[in-house]
Order: sequence, then structure tokens, then C-alpha cells
Amino acid sequence: MMYLVITMRAAIVYESLHHGNTKEVAEAMASAIGADLVRLRDRRKADLQDYDLVGFGSGIYGSKHHRDLIAFATRSRFRNGTRVFIFSTAGLSFLSGLWHRALRDELSKRGVAIAGELCLPGYDTYAIFGLLGGINRGRPGDEDLERAARFARSIAEADT
Repeated sequence: MMYLVITMRAAIVYESLHHGNTKEVAEAMASAIGADLVRLRDRRKADLQDYDLVGFGSGIYGSKHHRDLIAFATRSRFRNGTRVFIFSTAGLSFLSGLWHRALRDELSKRGVAIAGELCLPGYDTYAIFGLLGGINRGRPGDEDLERAARFARSIAEADT
């Protein structure tokens, strides 16, 4: 008897500055689904045609994903049928609908199917939060990273 094994290729493209919040989340997701982990500053070639599933994430800067991540997603080349997911870390994660809008809109313009979105709390010392000593100290924590792993697995399993 012969078996046909179909494997999904996944990549997670991220940028993480300041506290490394998004790096931790990206690593948890990549580990959960066996994805290639791509730090944006290490990869400028926007050819993602080898992947069936691509995650894009960063911290939130000025109410949106890092501008270089948005630019990278805008110029990325995908194969037909590639699905993407969006993730972020933010001091005010409950506002993810606003934070993700710019990246979501750029990907939607390209006709890319967005499989899901996730925003987790991250330690934030930007602007007024810095004067207060920061918010979400210790986040993302173990529970947040497990939530990220579950999210990635659910997206990947829906792709098989």
C-alpha cells in the first residue's frame, strides 16, 4: 500500500524591537508548526512563493505594525492559494482591530486569503507608558506563548 504525504511549508516573518516580545511569540508559533522563522531585518528578498502559509507580525508602532513589515508584505510574491495570518504584540492588545488594519488592508488588496489574526499583550514602555514604568510587565508570559502556539496550530491544521 502506498501513502501520499503532503507537507505544508510555512514561514513566519517578524520584526521585534525594544523588548523582544514579538520574537518570543514568533518562536513559539514557528516551533508549534515547524515553520521557517524569518527576522525581517535579515531578509529583504520578498519571495515567499515556496510557502503555503505565511505569518506576518511585529510589535505595534504608531498604531500599526512596523512600517518595514508592511512594506515587505506589500511587495512579497506568493504562490496561488497561499494563506497568511497576522499577529502582533501591543500594550493595548484589545485594540488589535485598529492596529492590524494597515497590514490587513495591504494584504487584502493583493487578494491574499487572511486565515486569522492574533494580538497578544506585550511589555510596553513607549511614550506615556514609559513614564509610568511600562505596562504588561512580564508579558508575553507562558500562557500567552501557549495561546500563540495553539493559534498557529489551528491555522496550520485548517490548511491541511
